[in-house]
Amino acid sequence: MIACQRQEVHHYRKEIYKCRRSVRYFVDTYGHIYYAAASAWVPFRLWQAQIHALKTMEASRLTVILKARQLGLTSLALGFALWLMLFHPAATVLIFSRREEEAVDLLKVRLRGLYERLPAWLKVQAFVTDNDHEWHWSNGSRVLVFPSTGGDSYSATLILVDEADLVPNLAKLLSSVKPIIDGGGRMILVSRVDKARPRSPFKRLYAAASKKQTPWQTLFLPWFARPDRDAVWYESQKADLLHRTGSLDELHAQYPATDVQAMLPAAHNKRIAAEWLDQCYQEQSPLTCLRAGAPALPDLEVYALPRPGGLYVIGVDSAEGNPTSDDSALTVLDRKTGEEVAALAGKFQPSTLAAHADALGAWYNDAPVLVERNNHGHAVLLWLRDHSRLRRLLGHDRQEGWLSNTQGKNLLYDATADALRDRETIVHSFATFTQLAGIEGSSLRAPEGEADDRADAFALACQSCRMLKGLSPIVDCGTDVTSLLPPLLDD
Repeated sequence: MIACQRQEVHHYRKEIYKCRRSVRYFVDTYGHIYYAAASAWVPFRLWQAQIHALKTMEASRLTVILKARQLGLTSLALGFALWLMLFHPAATVLIFSRREEEAVDLLKVRLRGLYERLPAWLKVQAFVTDNDHEWHWSNGSRVLVFPSTGGDSYSATLILVDEADLVPNLAKLLSSVKPIIDGGGRMILVSRVDKARPRSPFKRLYAAASKKQTPWQTLFLPWFARPDRDAVWYESQKADLLHRTGSLDELHAQYPATDVQAMLPAAHNKRIAAEWLDQCYQEQSPLTCLRAGAPALPDLEVYALPRPGGLYVIGVDSAEGNPTSDDSALTVLDRKTGEEVAALAGKFQPSTLAAHADALGAWYNDAPVLVERNNHGHAVLLWLRDHSRLRRLLGHDRQEGWLSNTQGKNLLYDATADALRDRETIVHSFATFTQLAGIEGSSLRAPEGEADDRADAFALACQSCRMLKGLSPIVDCGTDVTSLLPPLLDD
């Protein structure tokens, strides 16, 4: 009898050691997950995608996870939190969700459900506090849950933000709580996408992290990360959602195949079809090493260096330039291929924007410019007229610059949509891509609260390319207009 007890104790010690060494072993061997289809808790047997996600959570201090629905990622993150609390005593875990009842559910139902299904020899001796918002254990570990506010008065081992893209004030939340883990804790953001907010804080963070511009580690899990889903299942979901909603927006939000598909704004009532943008989008990080002679411009993104003898155009969208105004933007396209070779956006005064356009245009072989002619565009044009040798293109009204009235906006985005449909252009910038995808069909502007400066600059450059190729009328600006036309049309 004593020998059996000793053998049993030895086995428990070995298992505790294995669990402490490997969070994967702990979750895969002793974890459970609630399976809604069977209305029951079942053993958490990890899929390959979940194993990779768990490794990423453990290896990275800052993790942002974009996912399809029903992949068990929230339960996986809770399993990681439970492992920390058990095997790294005095761990403090903060859990945030968009609403209080959802935050409480994560603690009282899902995390508690994981814990209660552990064998007795893995559990703690007692609870110090056990209520809807705090669970404090005798080993010093505790977990606290909040809606999308509060929590900044604690030092945290782990912060988990569930459905992060659906949290309305995520930027404020991150500013408040991230400093409390900067001493060595971890933060995990898990979410499907909210198609209604194409430039949400979550998407901006994911996009920047994807380009290695921040210390965050990205992870994307598509609909097929779940082994029991196949093409037949996907087509069934697609047919159902298409018939119920009339578009594929909901499918791409709930069950995306790629992160680009997930990050696209809702295509319903948009000017540019999502499939046209998809076929022209080639994501590329800006070049990090520019040769001598490149203009030293703040936030300049260069995707291709100027080719000797190459022909280019610049679209210029100007704004007021103060801290609360929209961004001003420049886009440079290769006239032969339509490729986006450079982009620039920021809070630039009109004269500063004009100087940047002049420097960029000179570098790209004296590229002609098409400036949106609005209140601030007049100041840009005046500066270029007085200080620049770049040729200034005329618009649809045969005057210098492009007048963005109703007719001008329609012509501008007709040309851009045609170029994308016919694969006459290539988009590299994710910001340009998302702004183009968000342009509303009725107003030809961005949705309320979103930006369209890069989209407008790109559209102006697209229009210039088509004009200079003879696909629409072109008149240049200068003392001798006739003498300027031949080289402009020579591609």
